[in-house]
Amino acid sequence: MPAELNAKGKVKPEVSLDIRANAGVGISMNWEKFGAYNREYEFFSGNDFEQALAKATDFIKSLPSAQQANLHDFMRQLGHLIDAGQSAGIEIEHLNPLIASMKSLSENVLTYRPKRSAS
Repeated sequence: MPAELNAKGKVKPEVSLDIRANAGVGISMNWEKFGAYNREYEFFSGNDFEQALAKATDFIKSLPSAQQANLHDFMRQLGHLIDAGQSAGIEIEHLNPLIASMKSLSENVLTYRPKRSAS
């Protein structure tokens, strides 16, 4: 699981299994946030190991690829930069290229179709 999380772009992932008598099974995972010193956490529980594992595995499969996660992080940072420029009163002609870039990136994200390998 840590390798699968790492492949999805999660930094320094950790996964642990928790088994308690009469309380089921839990799988916890965490990783460093982008550009931060704190961590994100997820926890999955089930009546047995297979149920908890299925939930954790489904979560990992649903994560965006590392490339998509990096693009979304970049777009978030670009959005903050545009907002900061507007708040600081930066003239619109200086912000227009950033706004155009954000629009282009957003459109590409919406229309992106990953290539499928031939089976």
